[in-house]
Amino acid sequence: MSKLKFKILKQKWNARVWEIELNGVKLQTPVFMPVGTKATIKGLFLDLLKNKEILWYIEPIKLILANTFHLYLRPGDGLIKKAGWLHKFENWEDWLILTDSGWFQVFSLWLWKDDSRDNHEHKVDIKLVEDGVHFRSPHDGSKHFFSPEKVVDIQCNLWSDIMMVLDVCSPGDADEDTVYAHMQQTHRWAKKAYDHFMKKYDDVRWVLFPIVQWGTNLEMRKESAEYLSQFATDGIAIGGVSVWESKEKVREVVEFTTPLLPQDKPRYLMWVWTPEDLLHAIEHGVDMFDCVLATRLGRHGIAFSDNGNINLKNAKFKEDFGPLDDTVDWLKSYSKSYINHLLKEWEMLWGIILSLHNILYLHKMLENWKKKFLER
Repeated sequence: MSKLKFKILKQKWNARVWEIELNGVKLQTPVFMPVGTKATIKGLFLDLLKNKEILWYIEPIKLILANTFHLYLRPGDGLIKKAGWLHKFENWEDWLILTDSGWFQVFSLWLWKDDSRDNHEHKVDIKLVEDGVHFRSPHDGSKHFFSPEKVVDIQCNLWSDIMMVLDVCSPGDADEDTVYAHMQQTHRWAKKAYDHFMKKYDDVRWVLFPIVQWGTNLEMRKESAEYLSQFATDGIAIGGVSVWESKEKVREVVEFTTPLLPQDKPRYLMWVWTPEDLLHAIEHGVDMFDCVLATRLGRHGIAFSDNGNINLKNAKFKEDFGPLDDTVDWLKSYSKSYINHLLKEWEMLWGIILSLHNILYLHKMLENWKKKFLER
């Protein structure tokens, strides 16, 4: 029996609003998860995301993401467990945390191990084997190994509410035979992770999602979705999109894959890029999203808006004394002119303001979409 309660509030065509309940926390989908990779959302106090004075006009943010690979390496999942688990360690008690498996970070090291852009001090030495993946820490060169079972155990030490299985994300230039072999390996890993996790399922608070991969190959997507759905006890994810494919291809994969997934479980689209892509996926039945773009763009001086992205570095904002966002009382105090000034002076406050703005923009966009959808 599923530990994650998923109750329909309204569905029309493929779009839907559901209520999730897990570990005493209720939230409505569709939901965007801010990314707190290393037990922090860069530049922000997590209190800002649950401050009732800031979020008085909408539901508070109740679900964020953290990264298994980074937290395993530093400060270590054992230390985090000793500290009272991740919720306490990063001051996110009473709310939910999803952790990804860490494979994408290993995959990134793999992609760039011979690339001039790789600025790591130590050789990463990625080696994929049947039982898992060997790699070296980019921090100190120490040797490590991820198996499907070990990644589950690391996430259990972190006390993640929603955990992801270890999978293989193929390089974009891999030939078809390699990609198919990676798919079959991911299927074997998913079964190992699931079997390992289900031994303690009834005694713990966590849930585990499998991940459907394989880029733009729709036949492999279909085969993988059909196989992995048996492990979607509580939910399932779509991975391997928005990794350098065109917008058109990403949307094609989302439209094709989503109907193949269980209808009565949450569907999580990993790493969606833009507000418009997020809305497109919602219309096709996706429930959960994450991406670092909101905070990354903020740190580069870019703000989301209903009229497209705004580059606050532009000279035209030097004397624009209007607020960046007039719907959030807390942000009304900061004019575009002021943020333009902060950017020119390289004052870090600009990144804090814009990161918070972009997260709240996406959160508010989904809250408004849900409200209108339920009222139709």
